[in-house]
Amino acid sequence: MIKTQEENRDSIVGHIIARDYRKSRALSSRGIDYSCDGNRTLSEIFVGKEEDLEKVLHEWQQIDRETPQKEADFLGWDIAFLTNYIIQLHHGFVSSQTKFITDLAYKVAESNQARNPMIRSVAELFDVTGKRLEAKGRQEEQELFPYLISLHEATAKGACLKAAAFGPVAGPIGQIKTEGEQIVAALGQIRKLTNNFTPSPYTSSTCEILYKLLAEYEADALLHLHLENNILFPRAVQTEDCLRANRQII
Repeated sequence: MIKTQEENRDSIVGHIIARDYRKSRALSSRGIDYSCDGNRTLSEIFVGKEEDLEKVLHEWQQIDRETPQKEADFLGWDIAFLTNYIIQLHHGFVSSQTKFITDLAYKVAESNQARNPMIRSVAELFDVTGKRLEAKGRQEEQELFPYLISLHEATAKGACLKAAAFGPVAGPIGQIKTEGEQIVAALGQIRKLTNNFTPSPYTSSTCEILYKLLAEYEADALLHLHLENNILFPRAVQTEDCLRANRQII
């Protein structure tokens, strides 16, 4: 079996992608959810698909040979910084793009439905999915994210922290992760309906613009959810456990 320096069949997928996000392409192109279901090993994901596993490891081996790109050091950021980054960049992106893309999708569906009936389904599915992603962000910003920032501050200052009204942080994190899994599944369905965001030659030029925006939206959502589920949330649980063990949560 081909092996890279870091990856083998027992490696956790979320850890691999956290170290080098370029490697996510090999999974997303195969419809594999690494952003919300990244706590599985490669052997669990590719059970019965040894040939596919070999191909993925080969692609990753090629990436390891490339000159490393300058990327944000997500693993090196503290909880508070990463939380604010997600709010400002990813929640901000969702807030600014969702309605615009939804409106455009319905307009494209209206003008192209006779030639491509699936566009109407794309518009309706994105409408629901975008609203769910927006609601998820609002929910996080109301209680969970302020608490995550407090976890960092209590750790940095050696101070005590009042227990959250929602109980241990693992509770809301689990609910949010489930919501994220459903969002990722819906985005995957949109990808299928659009033939990997490839407009048919007989559709309008506006359809090409829509598909480009949908591809960018999916890419941002996958990175957004990856940062939460594979980096931020596990670190938050670990930090809270440490504070509780030190009797700093009262």
